[in-house]
Amino acid sequence: MRKYGAWLGFCLLLAFIIGQSVASAIGKEEKINKEEVFETIRKGYEAQYSIRGKHLSVEKMYDILTPYITDNFLQVFTDENSSDTKGGGSYLLDKKPPFSFSASTKIGYDKENGLLYVYERINKETPVHEVIILQKAEGKWKVGGYNSYETLPAEIQKLEKA
Repeated sequence: MRKYGAWLGFCLLLAFIIGQSVASAIGKEEKINKEEVFETIRKGYEAQYSIRGKHLSVEKMYDILTPYITDNFLQVFTDENSSDTKGGGSYLLDKKPPFSFSASTKIGYDKENGLLYVYERINKETPVHEVIILQKAEGKWKVGGYNSYETLPAEIQKLEKA
C-alpha cells in the first residue's frame, strides 16, 4: 500500500510541476515599453534622415540604420535610396515621425504574428492614419514598415476590438 501511495504522490508532484511550467509559458505576455518603442521610432527616423542627400554605400547605410530597422525593411529602403537608383535618396522619410506621441498615438500588438502597430489619425478633418509596423529582431523592436491609410487595415481594427 505504501508503494502505491509513493507513486501516487510522485505522479501528483509531476503533474503539478508540468502544470506550473505550462501555465508560466502560456502566461508570458510580451511586455511592451511604450517609451522604448517611441524612442526607437524617433531614432530610426533621425538616422534615416541623416543619410539624406549623401551618396553612401549600401554598407554604410546598413551600419547607420541596422539598430532601428529590420533587415527586410532595410533591404527595401537601401534599394530605393542607394545612389545607383533613379531616386538616389529622394524616397526617404521626413526627419520627424508622423506622430504626436501622445494619447492619440495608439499601439496594437499582434501576438500571433509578432507585429507591433503604432498608429495615429493625423488630422481630424482627413481620414489619414499613419502606421508604423515594428518587429522584434535581436531582442529589440525595430521598424519593419511604414504606410498611410485612409481606413485602418482590418488587422489593426481587429486588435482595437480585442
